[in-house]
Amino acid sequence: MSKSKLRKSRSKALYIDSEVSNEKLQDDITCKGCFKEFTHNRIPKILHCLHNLCSECINISIELNSDKNKVLCPTCKSQCVGKDSETFRTHSYVQMLADIAQCYQKQLSGTLKCIGCSKVAGLRCLTCNENYCQEHTDFHVRSRATSHHKVLSFKQILNAPLLVSTIKREEHCPSHKKKIVEFFCFTCKLPICTVCALSNHKDCIYEELSIAISALKEKFDNLKPSFNRKAYNLKKMTATLDTGLKQVDGDFGHSMAYVSDVTDKIMRQLRQRESAMNLQIEDHRKDSQGELRIHQSLVEDKIANLESGVDFVDTVFEYWSPLEVLSVENDIVKRLTELSAEPEEFGCQDMKPKAFDLPPDLETNVVEAIGFLENGCMAKKE
Repeated sequence: MSKSKLRKSRSKALYIDSEVSNEKLQDDITCKGCFKEFTHNRIPKILHCLHNLCSECINISIELNSDKNKVLCPTCKSQCVGKDSETFRTHSYVQMLADIAQCYQKQLSGTLKCIGCSKVAGLRCLTCNENYCQEHTDFHVRSRATSHHKVLSFKQILNAPLLVSTIKREEHCPSHKKKIVEFFCFTCKLPICTVCALSNHKDCIYEELSIAISALKEKFDNLKPSFNRKAYNLKKMTATLDTGLKQVDGDFGHSMAYVSDVTDKIMRQLRQRESAMNLQIEDHRKDSQGELRIHQSLVEDKIANLESGVDFVDTVFEYWSPLEVLSVENDIVKRLTELSAEPEEFGCQDMKPKAFDLPPDLETNVVEAIGFLENGCMAKKE
């Protein structure tokens, strides 16, 4: 697909409705590459920088990238290595939210059918992941085999996604379908049951899920103070840059007024010089503000990357299942370590604007002063 086709394929994200729509939910279920909602065809994938991108955008990015097997993250501009979308892990929590939003839309249009009849479904069993009408929901929760299942309306889920994360879902062992996962094998990077632990993985390093999660959370807690310090320092830089921008405006106003007062006393033929001097000052102001704004933009980008990294990890521990959390352990630790250890290219002292150095004897020696200014006595642009 060409770049022009990619731009034409962009559309507005899914609009749910005013009763359940909110900015956070809309942002969660929308791809930042094509600005379309995630679906079964546009599966949300987790890049190595911990941002989300749909599977279609990943494949297009690899195809268009001159450096093959690399995906450009549209959020932080990081280059993530991968030969196709299957290289990256699926963000199951976001995929669930997008699926619920799609089902809610179909419910409103009357096209979502109950799994047990032809009536419109309006509820989802979060245990068996099926959609039911009210009649079959009542039967489902009264049945002895499924009475412990949690059934919620689509609107309830979309208004409070946290409800889903609080429901304990039984994860079954990939090798022994009837056994519940109780351990995580660090050697093979696989969830295992008791039978696996005593047989195929007896020589491996494994831990109970709760212990493994606690160890990973401890790693994050140890890294978090460095993030906070980094964010604090970057915010101090932003404050310094804001002050510098205001100082540039103040210096600009004072310099313009002084130059205007002096040139008004000069002979009529010298007034042409006034315009040239004002242009010099204007250029100096633009250059000074341009440099400061570049620094400000870099600092704000660093803050955004740090905060998005911390927000992502907070979301992982709050909403994901233990297996999902453990599956991205290396990516979390690697990315957050990179962000916290990233060197600062400049300090606060480098951000102070350069003053307009007008000569003190400008009024008493107008002609010489004007020539002096034109020859570069004013602060040269660097």
